[in-house]
Amino acid sequence: MALAPEALQAAFPNGAAGLSADDIPYILVPVGDVLDVIQRCRDELGYSRWIDMTAVDDLEAEPRFELQYLLYSMTTHSWLRIKTQTNERVASVTEIFAGANWYEREVFDLFGIEFDGHPNLTRIMMPDDWEGYPLRRDYPIGGEPIDFTVTRELHGDVTLRDERIGGAGAPRPGGR
Repeated sequence: MALAPEALQAAFPNGAAGLSADDIPYILVPVGDVLDVIQRCRDELGYSRWIDMTAVDDLEAEPRFELQYLLYSMTTHSWLRIKTQTNERVASVTEIFAGANWYEREVFDLFGIEFDGHPNLTRIMMPDDWEGYPLRRDYPIGGEPIDFTVTRELHGDVTLRDERIGGAGAPRPGGR
């Protein structure tokens, strides 16, 4: 059975508890409390399974980014989402959940959020020399030019079908 938002609020009085649209309870906590909250969720509340982490970029919000951590309890078969908000950095949770390593690297690579204490905070998806963070809302759409012209030699029969059978408007075999 999932924790009720009221129970989350009582467990974490500095946070704001609620229920997401997908019926997963969440607790929104100050960025400085993330490590403590995740540690307590694992050790005291039984949410021992790391599932996912992502970020949401809202240009008009302050702070701009919302990080969402998803945990699972194997004993109660319930989900818990922990949320926090930041403009640029947050503590790494890799000491609590080693599986968060690549998730934090992905969020760093695509959003530019830095994770203090991460053992290897380097790009994981984009090339090392890539400039910018492509999932930020202010990243230019079409920022990478793509050349769609054919700049290589074509091989094989490149004549058009109509040219092979007598030109445009010529009757086709089979009467069609």
